[in-house]
Amino acid sequence: MKKIGILTMLAIFILNCSSDNNQDTKSVEIIFGEIYGLCAGDCRQLYLLTEQGVYTDSNKDTEFGDLIEISDWENTTFENQPLSIEKFDLAKQLLQIPNSVLQSNDEITKQVIADFDYFIQIKSNGIFKTFVFDEIKQTANFDVKQYFENMIDINNQLGD
Repeated sequence: MKKIGILTMLAIFILNCSSDNNQDTKSVEIIFGEIYGLCAGDCRQLYLLTEQGVYTDSNKDTEFGDLIEISDWENTTFENQPLSIEKFDLAKQLLQIPNSVLQSNDEITKQVIADFDYFIQIKSNGIFKTFVFDEIKQTANFDVKQYFENMIDINNQLGD
C-alpha cells in the first residue's frame, strides 16, 4: 500500500513539474498609441492588443501628478470589452513583430517635440521593449520602419 501511495505522489509531482503548463510562452501583448506631455486630464489615447482582441484605455487613471513618467503609461488600465472585430482585424498585424524590432535599442527612433509622442510597449516571449518617439530614424532597418509606420497608421485608423 505504501508503494501505491509513493507512486501516486511521484506521478503527481512529475505532472506538476511538466513543461506543459497552461502558460502560453508565445503570448504577445502590445500597448500602443499617442501620449501627450504638456496637458491636463486624459493625456493619452492608448490601445492594448493581444491575441484575443484590441482594447481602448479606460480613461480612469489620469491622476499622474506633475511629472509624468513612462511607467505611468505602462500602467494604464484598459476596458474589459474589446473593440469590434473589424478593428481587431486591422490591428492584429502588429502581433507579427520583426526580430529586428525586438533586438533593437532606442537608436531607431528619435524625440523631436516633447508635447506629443507615439508610444509602443511590446511584451513578447519574455522580451520587454518600450519606445516613445516622434519620428523613426532614417538609419533604421526597413522592417523596423515599416513596423512603426504601420503602428502609426493603425493608431490613426483606430482613432477615427
